Amino acid sequence: MRWIEPKNLNVGAPASSITVHLDRLAQEVIREGWKAVPRYEGPCPLLRVFDPAIPDFGESISLVPGTTPDIWWYRSSAGEDLAPHTRPGLAAERITRILLPYVTAVLAAQTHRWQTSDVPISVPRPYTGQPHAKTIAGLQERTGVICWWGTHTGEWWALVPGGTQWKIVSAPDPEALVQAVFKSRVRR
Repeated sequence: MRWIEPKNLNVGAPASSITVHLDRLAQEVIREGWKAVPRYEGPCPLLRVFDPAIPDFGESISLVPGTTPDIWWYRSSAGEDLAPHTRPGLAAERITRILLPYVTAVLAAQTHRWQTSDVPISVPRPYTGQPHAKTIAGLQERTGVICWWGTHTGEWWALVPGGTQWKIVSAPDPEALVQAVFKSRVRR
């Protein structure tokens, strides 16, 4: 197996115009609660996006030409076109969709370690644009569960810590999720 050099996908665009759009995306992902670190040295500028509690895991976002000369696309490190350069907010939402399940799983494992070592960790906050964000945020703060919206299932989910036996519950709305979390704790 040999190494193949990646193509410079940003041919024809000055680095300064690319970094302007990556800076706009950085503002949006920060608004979503992520940390954004520009990596603009080299032929292909990137924006590194990650959760501050897990700096070793994240996404590297680039800006690549689209099918028309006036539209560029934010692209994930896996090659997924996230959104056109004119919609950095949409790209930030899609980055959240990509990262949140993995970050949630890692933080859940860290929470388990925290329960045995008394070292607190951060819990991911719900995206403020989601309906009932205050209910979910309150549930996370009061009970220590990790909550997220299942895009494909159309339901709210919660990972309920409990020593060595964790439970996962779901509900159609945040109020029902609160009840499901409390019921799962009573059954223990």
